[in-house]
Amino acid sequence: MVDIIGTIIHLIIAGIIGGIFIWLAGKALGAPKATYWHGILTVISAIILSDIISYFLGSMGWLSLIVELIVILLLIKHFFGVGWLKAIVIAVLAVVILVIVILVLAFLGLAFAATALKGLLPGIPGV
Repeated sequence: MVDIIGTIIHLIIAGIIGGIFIWLAGKALGAPKATYWHGILTVISAIILSDIISYFLGSMGWLSLIVELIVILLLIKHFFGVGWLKAIVIAVLAVVILVIVILVLAFLGLAFAATALKGLLPGIPGV
């Protein structure tokens, strides 16, 4: 029972957070059906279908990965109403936006840590 609740919580959180990046990428590229709700549905569907594909093709290695990528692109095509090329660009742009956000948050965390440690390390100039 705990595994089911944990899985549902994981899907909800991943959908809410991951949906932002897919939605922003779709909006930036002018996808006709790019809504936040479609972003959430794309991420949740991708997670569920990737798990199913991994279950059946898990030992296939590259084949499993290729099938999962095709399914994710099909989901983006379906939920955002775009073609193959735009689906690929949306997926790549979503990853780029995610990396940028992670880097910004990491640098903010480093800046906060440096400020918090200022004065706590005696004898080090500039700190």
